[in-house]
Amino acid sequence: MNSALRMIKEALGPDALILSSRTVRKGGLGLFGKPVLEVTAAIDEAAASAARKPVASTNSTPAPAPLSATAQKPRRTLATVDDNDLDYSQIWRRAPVIDGRLPIETPPDPTRPTDSLPAVAGTVEPLAALRGELDQLKQMVGQLVSDLPQQLEQLARPPRPQFLPPQPAAPGSRATTAGSRRKNSSEHLIEQIQERLADCGVEEQTAATIAHYAVSQLSARQRPTGRQLDKLLHNCLCELIQTCGPLFAPGTEPRRLALIGPTGVGKTTTIAKLAAAYLLAGGKRVALVTIDTYRIAAVEQLKVYGEIMNVPVEVVMRPEQLATVLQRHANKELILIDTAGRSPKDDVSLQELQEFLAVDSQLQAHLVLSATTRERDLYETFNRFSGLAPRSLLLTKLDECDSLGVLLNLQLRTNCPLSYLGNGQRVPEDLSLASATAVSELILGRHEEHADE
Repeated sequence: MNSALRMIKEALGPDALILSSRTVRKGGLGLFGKPVLEVTAAIDEAAASAARKPVASTNSTPAPAPLSATAQKPRRTLATVDDNDLDYSQIWRRAPVIDGRLPIETPPDPTRPTDSLPAVAGTVEPLAALRGELDQLKQMVGQLVSDLPQQLEQLARPPRPQFLPPQPAAPGSRATTAGSRRKNSSEHLIEQIQERLADCGVEEQTAATIAHYAVSQLSARQRPTGRQLDKLLHNCLCELIQTCGPLFAPGTEPRRLALIGPTGVGKTTTIAKLAAAYLLAGGKRVALVTIDTYRIAAVEQLKVYGEIMNVPVEVVMRPEQLATVLQRHANKELILIDTAGRSPKDDVSLQELQEFLAVDSQLQAHLVLSATTRERDLYETFNRFSGLAPRSLLLTKLDECDSLGVLLNLQLRTNCPLSYLGNGQRVPEDLSLASATAVSELILGRHEEHADE
């Protein structure tokens, strides 16, 4: 802005009037284009001509002064007072109308007392609303920039296969004639696969799609049974399941991870498991932070884990305190933040949690869910917490489930990758890294005793 004011003063003189200013982005990248400050200014033609006209000469013609810092000349509508009798502060006080509307923002006169400035009707509230929208836009842009590496990584991945059931051929075609010979056996195999997946807890529609795809991969003479069928299904599930790998590794860039989720899913225990796993892998500088001051003995529980692992534990009450703690532990390789359990239907609590997560753009949120929760409630919970932009899913209490098809159902419904799986209370033994192979084996492995050789 200082450079723009200097250019306007050099081009139009000290009597130039600032009409508006805005930030625009140049280039083809939209929000990620280069920001450029555009300032529009004008000068009173009559006053400028009188100032430039020589006193001793009557026939000299003054050169026209530039009217604006931009290419367009704004139309001016002033009051009936003679423009030649007005100085800059008087012009600003009269609030000129530009193109039928008041200027967006006009710099005040620093020499004039604030209490003597006349209020322009209808401008204060719109300006306050505009500033609020700009603040929200800045937060959105900051979130987009922080999420950009993950989005680029997802774009770099190969596209996931879309499994669709084969369409029936037209009557009388060769495909119909050849397919009629296998109709009974193929339909029987499809039903067998659907029943197998249904026993594993896989949704009906997903099971039907996988069954049609699996049968389409077989030749006319292939009729897998028992373990051969399980191997075929295992390969199909591995192509569908998305995982994001480890959230941290010793020797890499520092990470700031916050575990979010509803009450009773095991966030505090999972925090301790992650910290212990990092230390066992060779990590050294770890810090634990808790903002869960609502649950009884939650702070004490995390402090006990911290004493056992000899890592510092910080208690945070307000978002500004969290920013101070993160700055204090800036040298730590890994900071794990335990949040209070929030009800998915409590919008106020979710907004408070959003304020904590917004203090640092490098802070990553990961959603912890219990596999014992009803699937309909799991989907609703994810939708509520999706406003906090979770990077991955951590599923706990797998040891309490009879079937684990929920691992596939939830991941396909939310399109959010799995990161870790918890199957007990032991620290850190009962926490494993989620991989497509491991998840597929968990879904199918509980029924191997029913498979025939």
